[in-house]
Amino acid sequence: MLEKSITPYKDLQFAPLSEGNPVEAALLWGDPAKGPVAFLIRMPAGYREPWHSHTATYRAVLIEGQVQSRGKDAATDFAEVHGPGTYLVQPGGQTHAEVSAGDRPLLALVYFDGPADFVPSA
Repeated sequence: MLEKSITPYKDLQFAPLSEGNPVEAALLWGDPAKGPVAFLIRMPAGYREPWHSHTATYRAVLIEGQVQSRGKDAATDFAEVHGPGTYLVQPGGQTHAEVSAGDRPLLALVYFDGPADFVPSA
């Protein structure tokens, strides 16, 4: 049975996604190796992710900052900059890169329906 719990934001354990990566994540629930899994993601203002994909589909809600989502084709490249409350669905296997487009860091809730991997692409 799931027990009630509350973790204040200041007590969440953020860590870089990989060594030297400025993007940080705090695990909220789940198993990143198997999924489903949810994180809070922090991205510095102005940061542009490298092109990549994920095995699983993820869904995200922007909490703070601004985001721009880039795709490798016209159907998945969104030039608009979006603010808090924006809901984003990124299908698994689709090459993309997000941009923290504002002058403040980006904070988002991200939920993967499977493993949370990062597959670099050219």
